[in-house]
Amino acid sequence: MKVSIVTEGFENTGYGHITRCVSLYQAFEEKKIIPTIFVNGDEKSKLFLENTNYELLNWLSHPAQLIKKIINSDIVIIDSYNASKEFYENVSKFTKILLMIDDYMRIDYPPGIILNGTINAENFSYPEKPNTYYLLGTKFIPIRKAFWNITPRKYRSKIETILITFGGQDIRNLTFPVLNAVSDYNSQFKINVIFGNKDIVKLNELKNKYPKSEFYFSINDEEMKNLMLESDLAITAAGQTLYELAATATPTIAIAVADNQKYNINEWHKAGFLLEPIFYNDVNLIKKIIDHIKKMESIRVRKKLGNNGKAKVDGKGSQTVVDYLIEKYCTETGFYLRKAVIEDFKKVYELSNDPTVREQSINKNYISWEEHLTWFQNKINDKNYLFLLAFDKDDNFIGQIRFQIENSSATVSISITKEFRGKGLSKKIIKAGCARLFNEHSIKVINAYILPVNQASINGFKSAGFIYSNDEMINNEKYLRFILEREQK
Repeated sequence: MKVSIVTEGFENTGYGHITRCVSLYQAFEEKKIIPTIFVNGDEKSKLFLENTNYELLNWLSHPAQLIKKIINSDIVIIDSYNASKEFYENVSKFTKILLMIDDYMRIDYPPGIILNGTINAENFSYPEKPNTYYLLGTKFIPIRKAFWNITPRKYRSKIETILITFGGQDIRNLTFPVLNAVSDYNSQFKINVIFGNKDIVKLNELKNKYPKSEFYFSINDEEMKNLMLESDLAITAAGQTLYELAATATPTIAIAVADNQKYNINEWHKAGFLLEPIFYNDVNLIKKIIDHIKKMESIRVRKKLGNNGKAKVDGKGSQTVVDYLIEKYCTETGFYLRKAVIEDFKKVYELSNDPTVREQSINKNYISWEEHLTWFQNKINDKNYLFLLAFDKDDNFIGQIRFQIENSSATVSISITKEFRGKGLSKKIIKAGCARLFNEHSIKVINAYILPVNQASINGFKSAGFIYSNDEMINNEKYLRFILEREQK
């Protein structure tokens, strides 16, 4: 399965789209499917893409370059505030499944899947259109892997630690005024402060002025989760961070710093996660923040707020979305293919030693564990070997299809697990595997060698477009050679 994710991120606009897409990347990765993220972004965006397969590409100005790279994708995900309707329509023409991430009904999207994880987005008036599907509300909010499984929060009787974070840009310059006010209110609070840019602060001066505080810069998701769980309450902007705070049941004071956060903050207030909405231009902004802290000195209040947030965000939105995409893909095909990885060696070992598989193989001998492990490790790392496994929508192992590449030709072999034989999947897996091989390699012809008595295999390859070529003797046994040639364009 080829998955392409298209998004954007710049210092002056923020990196929320990237972190959201990385969370979906991580959910695919859990299933051993490795997408490619194409980012129209700056150098600092790389900090948010660590440990992912990504490419910086100004796809907005050069859409043709992107199309060449994603044209054979099974699933394309687009998360953008800049992509035009025409861009989405163009992409929708050549991908099986198109997922479009939306926050505020930005444009009239083409047919496909629209994801809006905003709180209460299920109440938005999205139009009913043919072949258009909606994933709406916090059940589907993509948040980062560290927040998928959160240990239950322990509420302290008194506030000891406060987290302050206003995103990578802090566009309203609220960090220092809020830090000063909280410190003046109670100098015994430990205050954890997150800055997006280390260049804007003089760390030594901060440490001298706020000795009980800790300062962090561009932290990863695991560090962010730990700081949230350590804190008795958080003060933040009313953007995507609210969903991670809700997942960790962190009592929160939120300030809407932009017009597009007004809906967010009002709905979270209605949900009982925030005491009341606060806006950056409120005349008594600092006083309101301190008044909120005073009310949240009560453990009863903090528990109620935190539990209301947790009730809305279970943290599994990314996995729920990816499960939906795979199920939808498999509804049409019955399976999906992915490259084999080292964790698959046991299931492949068991299939390879299935008596029926051994009987139809060129090498009919039983394969030892040690022999298999060495072979398997070599093959998954061999650039001239395409090793694909097939799974159903529930991740049950269906079988394997492998291609040994030699110059401009390749030899294919396929085997299906006992549970999935006789269900008509071989033909589909052969066709899908061969299509992927032709897309990824400069192969002109694919060879299949089949025993004359294996009528089921002969039928499967013929149905997939292979034609008989000639007989060949291999290990003193006759095999029928079938071939599939690349279509000429």
